[in-house]
Amino acid sequence: MKKYVIVVASGVGKRMNASMPKQFLLLKGKPVLLHTLENIYMASKEYHIILVLNAMYMNYWEEVKHKYNIDIPHKIVEGGKERFFSVKNAMASIEDKEALVAIHDGVRPMVTREMMEECFLLAEKQGSAVCCVDSTDSVRIIDDKKESQSIDRQKIKLVQTPQCFYLSVLRRAYLQEYKESFTDDASVVENLGERIFLCKGERHNIKITTPLDLIIAERLL
Repeated sequence: MKKYVIVVASGVGKRMNASMPKQFLLLKGKPVLLHTLENIYMASKEYHIILVLNAMYMNYWEEVKHKYNIDIPHKIVEGGKERFFSVKNAMASIEDKEALVAIHDGVRPMVTREMMEECFLLAEKQGSAVCCVDSTDSVRIIDDKKESQSIDRQKIKLVQTPQCFYLSVLRRAYLQEYKESFTDDASVVENLGERIFLCKGERHNIKITTPLDLIIAERLL
């Protein structure tokens, strides 16, 4: 069965307060997105990579590819207004009737081969696989009355990507109407009534969202 990796990189990075979307900011002398693609490609050259970009930056990506001599095979798909529509557009470009599909944030540049392999393996067995890590902080929840109460942090998981599913399940899930509660692919699939299985993520698999994240990533690489 073919394995696809949809790399979602169509955001504009408002929280970064930079002139350039965060996926194109330099990390150790190379764009964040290039680190992500390289790690996925090194994990397996058999993965079919689909890169989702904002239409405004497609020409810029061509310049980046030329500048850094990027020869990683990948298909480019135009992103949508929300992440939901970006993933939906990427899936529409897959011609296979069935496959295993991993969706990964373009701004998680430190994904590893072990994470990719474990995610695909669990999804093939169980139908879904979502990388996550334990919470090390104390956690509180605010109720409708704006009052807070403690939650057992052992019951809390911090969700990452990649998130893997069968293509047929994703296609059914993304026929649903968009909801603001669809914050990741797991939430979309779960809304169908499908069970979500968790697999081990890595603490260093951080998402570059703020300037501080970029500093941390520089130290980790």
